[in-house]
Amino acid sequence: MEFELHPSVTLESGTFSVVTAPEELVLRGLNGTPALSRFLFLYVCGNYSRLLTGIRRRSAHFEVRRAFTLFQLLTILREAHHTVLFVEHDPGLYEDAGSLLPEVAGALAEAARTALVVLYAPRQDPTLSVLARRADRVFCVEAGEKGLRAARAGRGGLPPGGDQTTLEVFGWAAPSRA
Repeated sequence: MEFELHPSVTLESGTFSVVTAPEELVLRGLNGTPALSRFLFLYVCGNYSRLLTGIRRRSAHFEVRRAFTLFQLLTILREAHHTVLFVEHDPGLYEDAGSLLPEVAGALAEAARTALVVLYAPRQDPTLSVLARRADRVFCVEAGEKGLRAARAGRGGLPPGGDQTTLEVFGWAAPSRA
């Protein structure tokens, strides 16, 4: 399964992708892709959701779960059987997370073995950067004076704002899945 969130952001099953983008763009992608209603779609948010009230999906295949703690998030990720897992990043969940961050990143990567997994945030933060190290793909879409622009990095980190960047900039290599 594959769907285009933005002309520069194509999400594919079997991958864990991190997306930072304006809320309006993500809502357009989620609401404007009719093919998504054919798949089991799990939307996971934390204590506060910026997107949930704007999602206009009316399908029996669309499920919403809230994680109020990291342990709840881990349970949701491990029990999910959906084709698409869309996780809205809530930095408040990770306060005092300590050693659980790698475990959450691992659960997101593991879920991507059988699903399309997206971790979404409207902007970068230190916790998101740590979780992105396990991502297969990282996309950053920013609103600028000339409209939206996208930057994409491979495995290992978030690209800095600005022009498109390659993985070599980050100096970090993830372990292979072999």
